[in-house]
Amino acid sequence: MAGGSRPEAVTRYEWASTDPEAANQYLCETYTDFRPEKVDPAGFTFWTEVAGTDLFGIGRLRHSGPVRARCDPPGAFVVVQDLAGGPHHVDDGSGAVAGTLKLTPTWSDYGTGWQDVTVQTTVLDHAQVLRVAAELSGLEPEAVAFTSAAPVSLALADYWRRLSTHVHDDVLSSDALMAAPLVRANTLRHLATTLVTTFPNTALDVLMDPTTSDGGPAEPATVRRAVDFMDAHAHEEIGLTEIADAARIGARSLQLAFRRHRDTTPLEYLRRVRLESAHRDLIAGDPTRGDRVEAIAARWGFGHPGRFSVIYREHYGRSPSATLRL
Repeated sequence: MAGGSRPEAVTRYEWASTDPEAANQYLCETYTDFRPEKVDPAGFTFWTEVAGTDLFGIGRLRHSGPVRARCDPPGAFVVVQDLAGGPHHVDDGSGAVAGTLKLTPTWSDYGTGWQDVTVQTTVLDHAQVLRVAAELSGLEPEAVAFTSAAPVSLALADYWRRLSTHVHDDVLSSDALMAAPLVRANTLRHLATTLVTTFPNTALDVLMDPTTSDGGPAEPATVRRAVDFMDAHAHEEIGLTEIADAARIGARSLQLAFRRHRDTTPLEYLRRVRLESAHRDLIAGDPTRGDRVEAIAARWGFGHPGRFSVIYREHYGRSPSATLRL
């Protein structure tokens, strides 16, 4: 948000109709291309109320149905929580999901049907969810793919319901809270993180079992980018911020990825690279030419000669001065 300006107000919208065609048009414009069989207008009821920003929103609606429809995959992630009525199902061709919480398929077109339902819908920006999933798992965003409309467990489904209801009732309803950029950002991230952990996807597979099919560590591209950057720039004044920027991931997520895949931290890896570089310079050095341990250590970021000597001896079994004289 440029110039520290306040974010735009939350958009709030209410609408009701007794015309099924008008209701269907609303669903098409709000969620995805919705192609239902003809709905009997006799006694038909539809209402909706929505609050949201450009990146996330939560609404509630009633559609008296009954409905059977084919739909295109939506451009955003849409989680549907049944509040009343039913039954209600979605089917992407791999089987009908009829529980009270469903992720609208983003990976294929799908069928859906219901009988007089009231639901709560949570809509999250597609790119933002993939970004959070990539940060959590170390995968590239384009490698993140959701695979099922059904939550992975009842406990996580219940957590999603409580979180989304809290956001609807207590956060989106407050102009004061939603005027704070950090509240918006944290709310979006919390919803996106919970979505990634609640419904099956490739990022969750890595988080649950970060191994390849051959049993080796599935080192993600973010870790490899960080390693390449540190190998190439170890002689420069770089820190965690620069390393995370080069890896295109948040600093905390990068630290977690290094712990998971290399059993170390980025800065520990950088220190090891610098220590190995200093070791090579000591081997190639010549005291008769004026090469000194202190200067070589300082070249690679070790400003305290005594501490450098201790670290060096721990790794190489002798003092740096002994290596320089060999």
